[in-house]
Amino acid sequence: MPELPFTTEEVEAADGPLLCVRRGADGRPSGATAALPVQASVSNLWSIVSDLDAYADRVPMMDKIEREGDRVTVRLRFRVAIVSVTFSFTALATTEAEKSLELRYVSGEPANLNLRFQLAPGSEGVTVLYSTIGFDIESLGWLVKYFLRHHPEIRYGVFTGSAFALADKMREAAEAR
Repeated sequence: MPELPFTTEEVEAADGPLLCVRRGADGRPSGATAALPVQASVSNLWSIVSDLDAYADRVPMMDKIEREGDRVTVRLRFRVAIVSVTFSFTALATTEAEKSLELRYVSGEPANLNLRFQLAPGSEGVTVLYSTIGFDIESLGWLVKYFLRHHPEIRYGVFTGSAFALADKMREAAEAR
């Protein structure tokens, strides 16, 4: 994973979440990092971030989570009007208690998925949360490829929206406690 693009001071001083797009070798967006302050202690936020079993109830598109040791299988459901498409990936989960959780791609779709949460202590009562995601968007089939061919700007929204949605859902859960 790349270095964090923002300091905790920059995140706390910002008027809203900070987002950074990562580009692949081809110059196209390949991932993003979102950073935002959370009004919760590191231990409180960590209890939310590390609770993988609750992700299906908490995170949009995550429909079902199955764990077997350090392997996690996530079923994703993408809904458009009355139609929905499901796909899943298996990842290796690694954690550093109260600091980071990472899901690293093993198999499935989207290919090469890497999801990482990092926590950093901020000012009193604040924890800064970084959410980084990257994956091969071209691995999601013909419909996605069709949309991307006709609307390449969607690439930016997919990665930044995913990174922000993940961070924001964790923030909501931690601040609701």
